[in-house]
Amino acid sequence: MFAHKTPALSGIAKLVLVLLLGSLMSACGHVPLATLAKLSQFDMLETDPGALRLAVKYPDAIRIPEDGATMALTIKRKADGTVLMEEKLAFEETESKADKAELSQELQTGYRLEIYQIPEENVPFFRSFQKHMASMSKSDREKVEGSLSIGVTGCLLADEKPSEIRVSTFLKAAELGGFITLVRNFDLEEQMAEIGGENGLERCPDAV
Repeated sequence: MFAHKTPALSGIAKLVLVLLLGSLMSACGHVPLATLAKLSQFDMLETDPGALRLAVKYPDAIRIPEDGATMALTIKRKADGTVLMEEKLAFEETESKADKAELSQELQTGYRLEIYQIPEENVPFFRSFQKHMASMSKSDREKVEGSLSIGVTGCLLADEKPSEIRVSTFLKAAELGGFITLVRNFDLEEQMAEIGGENGLERCPDAV
């Protein structure tokens, strides 16, 4: 049922957030308190996948490669963490002027702001996940854990690495009434150290 997979990008730093049935979980402490309150309005099983937007603000020193912004839909058994279903989808960049206008205050010299959406052909995968979760009985649903995780990968455009690479991410859904901040000024290098990455960010394969 959930067979579509997004290729892994080895050796590239990755920032991952997990929206767990409406709650935000993250290893870092950069999640605004206002975000936690707003996410109480987000329902992973009811949200319109076609209206979901992910915005990423990142420094000019790095690039988000094609398929570098992804989403994973997962169902795990609470008892032992066994993955029962998993669907990974890649976002695609959108040039929506209206969406960018909502985040105009985030425009900053030395940074880029890109906005992503779920490709139309991948929306059915998301709806299948929602339908499956909704069709489960209450007792069965209490035995599992459904999650929506958002991943952003990046690579360096030059050999010289900045002292820090700060990234901010924003989520938009119909029920949220606009973009909300997921994490602000998160250091990708710091994340790599926390998850045991030895090389940190690497140079983009096609960087000049």
